[in-house]
Amino acid sequence: MINKLNNKKLLELGLKTESNKSSKPDFDNSIAYKISSAFLLPKSAGVYFIHDFRGVLYIGETKNLKQRFLQHIYREENLSLKEAISNPCGEVRFYWFVVSNKYKSIKIQKDWIRIFSPKCNYIKYNKYKEEICQ
Repeated sequence: MINKLNNKKLLELGLKTESNKSSKPDFDNSIAYKISSAFLLPKSAGVYFIHDFRGVLYIGETKNLKQRFLQHIYREENLSLKEAISNPCGEVRFYWFVVSNKYKSIKIQKDWIRIFSPKCNYIKYNKYKEEICQ
């Protein structure tokens, strides 16, 4: 799927190109998905992944990464994500990418949802158009 995107598009999404020998997102950092890790998170806007050995469980965007992480820990309303985290396959991790503005974070989030099709995101986006698929 990623091979269909050109190198310029991959760079815009924060993904490494073939010349870098990786198609994984280029994250700023990651932490274990547990409350004791929250102090390591910035209060910056960004896009984040929740991931375990099954792959990407959820992709989100927020204006405050630390606050959103704590909301996921204490008040998770996404039942699919809550179930996946309650029954993990290996260590659950929270990866993030700091973004300069809301428009850019929403665009990156949508593009990554198209690429990775996370199992716990309710809204899916068409891989080739801006349309929302239910």
